[in-house]
Amino acid sequence: MYYDPVNVTYIKDYILKIEFEDGTTGEVDFRNVIEKLKPFRKLADSEIFKNVYIHPELKVICWDNDLDYDPIILYYKANKIPFPEDWGEVA
Repeated sequence: MYYDPVNVTYIKDYILKIEFEDGTTGEVDFRNVIEKLKPFRKLADSEIFKNVYIHPELKVICWDNDLDYDPIILYYKANKIPFPEDWGEVA
């Protein structure tokens, strides 16, 4: 599906550049995610954060500590698309 990430690159701090199957590319800052979502606090260690990759079967960005991030939310953030109101708060 066009939401699937096909390439992810660490830029700096907690920012990733992500390319999607539909050819769009954008940057996502994970600082808010790390601060708000307890399981993601492990990513505050920059060495862990830098080890991001795309899971070959699930087509999601992952880290070695078994964390992954929803590709649809990632797509919206990278492409600066407003979240639908019925999604509630999205970190």
